[in-house]
Amino acid sequence: MRIVFATDIHHAFKSVGEFLAQTEADITILAGDLVSRAFYHYETAWRFMELQQLLEGHRIKAGKEASLYEVALHLQKTTRDHTIRDHAREYVTLAGRAEHFLQRSYDRLEAIFRQFPQRDIYVLPGNYDMDLRDTILRERNLHLKTITRGGWRIAGYGGARVRTSGMPDHLQVFFREEVTSKGIRSEALSFFRKVSPDILVLHEPPYGSFDLVQGTGHTGSLGIRKYLDESPVRVVFSGHYHENWGGQCSGGTCFFNPSNFGKTEGISRPRPGGYFLDLILGEHAPEAGTLRRIEKGEVRDIIDYRITEHGIDTVILDEAQYARMGGTVPKVSHIRPIRMLQQIRSYFLQYETVETIELIRKLREVYRDIEKQGMEVAFDLLGSVSFGMAEKGSDMDLVVYLRERDCLLDDLDSCRIPRPLAAVFEALEKRELNIEVCDSLDLDRIRKAIARDDREDGQLQRFVFYRIVCRPVNLRLIKGVENLFLEKEDFRKEVEEGLQDYLEILVSSVRHVSSFEKYKSRLRERGIPLSPDVEGAIRHYLRG
Repeated sequence: MRIVFATDIHHAFKSVGEFLAQTEADITILAGDLVSRAFYHYETAWRFMELQQLLEGHRIKAGKEASLYEVALHLQKTTRDHTIRDHAREYVTLAGRAEHFLQRSYDRLEAIFRQFPQRDIYVLPGNYDMDLRDTILRERNLHLKTITRGGWRIAGYGGARVRTSGMPDHLQVFFREEVTSKGIRSEALSFFRKVSPDILVLHEPPYGSFDLVQGTGHTGSLGIRKYLDESPVRVVFSGHYHENWGGQCSGGTCFFNPSNFGKTEGISRPRPGGYFLDLILGEHAPEAGTLRRIEKGEVRDIIDYRITEHGIDTVILDEAQYARMGGTVPKVSHIRPIRMLQQIRSYFLQYETVETIELIRKLREVYRDIEKQGMEVAFDLLGSVSFGMAEKGSDMDLVVYLRERDCLLDDLDSCRIPRPLAAVFEALEKRELNIEVCDSLDLDRIRKAIARDDREDGQLQRFVFYRIVCRPVNLRLIKGVENLFLEKEDFRKEVEEGLQDYLEILVSSVRHVSSFEKYKSRLRERGIPLSPDVEGAIRHYLRG
């Protein structure tokens, strides 16, 4: 079973539509803060927050269970102070406008959902939402409800343990939990004990899981933590804390917070959104997941999670996106020829041709078709496609990566076995792609060579060379091995320095030089001038 989970939507409804169009899932869940505000105009929201502060003292006098709305209604009838009565009347009026705005927001979201009638979509309220039972989303609401899909029992509890400024508190879902001398009184704890779910869908995380606030410490729910300590839950989804994101497994339970889907203000700067989790569940346990991001209608994979009985293995697929989320990416310092080549290629990729995009799309179809046959393959692309400069009729040189179980070495130390490579050739021929397979490598053998620091291994040397000059298709199969290599800094430098002779031969070859002339002319034909600094970098690079 496949679940797609997003949280902290923050009114990013256009992106929700794009996200639904670009993903597939058995269940889709949007959990918490579906909206980001209760008023259309920020000036009105600020005024409402001023009124909340003005009435707060009266609420304390009335008792902690009273809402500000109840306090305002009472003051309208009882106070003789004209100023206080005017404040109370204005509060009630603006609270009504807030409810109207929120209802219209949920109407818009439901209209988007109905464009995808084949999707099984559920929502959960956060601390910015009103009680969804009173909205058009009531049938999708998971708060204090359970559903069962594929043998998995899923239960939800929304809201958060905060009073949200700018939101009428009488409309909100309260996170009912308090610690008393007799122990924890928690509505969530009581509910989960009653329904015994396999999967928890939350907005507020449990204590100790993605709930760390700088200067404060762990702030999550003690009641939900108590339930997890006493019950076998397999998966916990949560949100609320945008900068506390990731995936972790402990004690048989996997926890996930994909970070905010809608953009928001971070601690030091605005935080982009679009993040969501794509999780695959087996019969009894989660198997794998991918942290993904949708940006301008395009989905990018950022992190792969591979779940085993020993925990979770994390593979960073997109270092730039990972760093943008606040993750720490080790700085890799390549030897100078590699740095220069990567800099120049990045420039050309800014002007990638539609023919390049189409060729890569067809290659993605190839590896996905082969995956359906129970095999794994990935590719590295040389030449014009690697630089984004392919044209109609361009040929492609291809490196094929296989796994050990699908690899039998020939006299040239390349992988050969009828079924996987035959499937590749058959798929390429079917799509009428003009491609030559130049090499095939065993990724498991390369992984072992990295583990034993075997810089003389021929397949490892070729792998490193290809990763310098090529462009991957099905990166996730390659990336885990590549990351192992990049982590071993001294060993990596030794291998790269050992490739200096190969790089010098490449740079000085007539074919390599003519390729750059071809790429430059293709830009000029499209009216794109080559900047002097890039022209100079290319000349310096080709001189070696």
